[in-house]
Amino acid sequence: MNTISKIKNTIKQNDFARILIEEHKRKKYTSLAEKVSDREFIEKLYEKRIGRKPDLDSPQTFTEKLQWLKLNYRNPDIPRASDKYEAKKYIAEKGFSDLLIPTLAVYDSADEINLDELPDEFIIKATHGSGWNYICKNKQTFNLKAKKKIMNSWLKQNLYVYGRERNYKEQKPRLIVEPLIDDKPLVDYKFLCFNGECKAVQVNHDYAGVHYVDFYDSEWNLFPDMSSGTAPVSGKPLPKPAAFGKMKNTAENLAKSFIFVRADLYDTDGRIYFGEMTFFPGSGFWHITPEKYDRMFGEWLEIKELIDEENTEKI
Repeated sequence: MNTISKIKNTIKQNDFARILIEEHKRKKYTSLAEKVSDREFIEKLYEKRIGRKPDLDSPQTFTEKLQWLKLNYRNPDIPRASDKYEAKKYIAEKGFSDLLIPTLAVYDSADEINLDELPDEFIIKATHGSGWNYICKNKQTFNLKAKKKIMNSWLKQNLYVYGRERNYKEQKPRLIVEPLIDDKPLVDYKFLCFNGECKAVQVNHDYAGVHYVDFYDSEWNLFPDMSSGTAPVSGKPLPKPAAFGKMKNTAENLAKSFIFVRADLYDTDGRIYFGEMTFFPGSGFWHITPEKYDRMFGEWLEIKELIDEENTEKI
């Protein structure tokens, strides 16, 4: 781990520092959302993150097409399916209630949390964002008082301002509590579905204290050199999960209504659980290397008809 990573990890462990940083970030980006258009914001951030200007009029790569969809595509199911609480209702209505992890509680404020009403082990997370969560393995040692301040800072934030994903703009910020489904780090299988068909799988996993993000094709062949720029690549294939075929079929069924979606699933001893649905991974700002994968994924994401319809309406 390099020096910068060590500093970042140290800050993450300091609740007071996290609150200050999050509050500064929130105010900065909320102000930008009032002054800078979505397109201008996306163009500048894309160039900063990826190192080149995006073609938002005739997009070719995966990351460019995700930005086009953010700006132009509206599916009324996307805001609902990207909310961690409402998504459960959506999944149940689609006939997949057996995939759902039970909901123990839902709160509008961290001040409503009563540990006496919760089991010894649980996970609590914000419904309207990514990475905002706490895992509790022993509520007797869980410092709720300190963590309430952090969780209430999450509830002040609107994820829309950070990447201009409009599906988050009108979401109601809440906290949801679920039981832990395993006592060890889970392998997170993220099925990337293009026009309803799984074409690739993102696998997040830990080994020897390091978090890796690897990519496979739909038949579990590793792309050994592909990186999304979010975490190290292991370069070594994991054993194909026994329930892989069932998970892939489930993901494709969940993806039927969407141009693109990443359906996240867990496999615990053959039992499949739903994680979440993500419509713009990394808000579309993944720095994918080598670039050939950004272009290959872009070829899989067919949006020409949508672009033609949009251009026709403008004439």
